[in-house]
Amino acid sequence: MSRRVLSLWPVRLPAHDGKDMEWWRSAREAAALAMDAWVRIKANSSLGAYEIFRADGALSAPEWPGLSFSELLRIAFRDFYIETLDHPVVKRLRGLG
Repeated sequence: MSRRVLSLWPVRLPAHDGKDMEWWRSAREAAALAMDAWVRIKANSSLGAYEIFRADGALSAPEWPGLSFSELLRIAFRDFYIETLDHPVVKRLRGLG
């Protein structure tokens, strides 16, 4: 069954000071693998990271939409997407509104 539901997954990068966590590292590993294959992740508290499982079956490759990342963000955040410095929230934060 193909649901064709796209979702964004915020995967953390190492901190500016280089500090990394196994949860973040394993999520990045899963996200990288998921670009070319179907995967499932499972939180493993004892391990302190996600367990990554690659699908065994003969599944079709993931299908990516023909949209830019900016377009995906615009769809995901709808009215909360700030595109210009003229946005009321930006003006208020800058003390201009």
